[in-house]
Amino acid sequence: MKEFSVIVLAAGKGKRMYSNIPKVLHKICGMPMIYYPIKTLISLKHYIKQIIVVVGYKSEDIKKNLDEFFPKENIEFAYQKELLGTADAVKVALEKIKFENVLILCADTPLLKKDTLLYFIKDYLEGNSVCSIITSKLSYPNQLGKIIRDDNQEIMGIEEQLDSKERDIEVNSGIYIFNKEVLEDNLKKIQINPKKKEYFLTDIISIIYREGFKIRSFSSTEPEEIFGINTRDDLIFAENIIRKRLINQFINNGVYFLDKDSVFIQEGVKIGKDTVIYPFTFIEKNVIIGKNCSIGPFIHIREGTRISSNTQVGNFLELVRCKIGKNVKAKHFGYLGDTVIKDNVNIGAGTVTANFDGKKKNKTIIDKEAFIGSDTILVAPVKIGKKSLTGAGSVVTKNVKPNTVVAGVPAKFLKKVS
Repeated sequence: MKEFSVIVLAAGKGKRMYSNIPKVLHKICGMPMIYYPIKTLISLKHYIKQIIVVVGYKSEDIKKNLDEFFPKENIEFAYQKELLGTADAVKVALEKIKFENVLILCADTPLLKKDTLLYFIKDYLEGNSVCSIITSKLSYPNQLGKIIRDDNQEIMGIEEQLDSKERDIEVNSGIYIFNKEVLEDNLKKIQINPKKKEYFLTDIISIIYREGFKIRSFSSTEPEEIFGINTRDDLIFAENIIRKRLINQFINNGVYFLDKDSVFIQEGVKIGKDTVIYPFTFIEKNVIIGKNCSIGPFIHIREGTRISSNTQVGNFLELVRCKIGKNVKAKHFGYLGDTVIKDNVNIGAGTVTANFDGKKKNKTIIDKEAFIGSDTILVAPVKIGKKSLTGAGSVVTKNVKPNTVVAGVPAKFLKKVS
């Protein structure tokens, strides 16, 4: 059978993060850490038919996040009442397992790629094994479990490393596939660790070996994929890798970056072909940018903003929940929040939309071919009519009719334009 159940271990607090936030909810490129392995698992629906997330510390917060990001997926939850280790976490999920192949991974491994997991699954099925582990050789000292092999090079166990100085050793990723029956039979044989007072899933490997089963290994070609997040420094490392992956995807789809090392893009951004991204550009999640645009430098595009094709924005500008049309120019410093800008509009330097009245955010609408003069303040809610113009330094507090010039503080009617 090719169907798999998956157990995702997400119950731990993450003490070394020094935070009240559960470790798996710390953000990487705008998304909680757990988002990435769940997204990868969902992409493999041909094999993966059931996802069970084991939660413990602040379980409702984790459940709420997954419900938000994956509302259409039937993700199940198992609750680990006491944090008694990885083997105990697997045990609480076992009663929910529906399929004979059980994939187990940790929620703190956001760098694992879809292809790696896919090939791991295929290798397990082709090998007709009861247990398989993703392993990797790391060239730097680490605290991942060391793979122990016998004289025939068969895996016989996993040895815990504490502050090891060894290099180029084969280590355990913490990603396994088990036959369900073998997992159930041997999980209960794991003894509590006398020092940590926890039940370690790694101990099952030596138990299965002594039972006479061969344990298969699958090598990760990119060691960084098995990297687990335990500290905030680890979080920074993962952020940089995922950010680079996102940018490389855009480059491969026709987006040009003048300096990709100084651009910060979050998960869920869409950018059209032939758009140029200048240095020191920050683009948050859920932003869509059209084709042939010029973005930056020194711009912060906040969540929910939409920018249509052939538009130029940048140079110390912040955009918040804006909908910007085609052929718009907003090329100089300013703030535009909750603003609808229609096609062929020019936004002068220093333009500010005053969108917050102390109680709620209000909208500004700027119609087609309008011209907003430098240092204009638009006090929302307000609408600027088609082909209208505001004089430099104006404070616009009332709607401006089409084909009208206004100026002053507050802005007043000056004349009609054709």
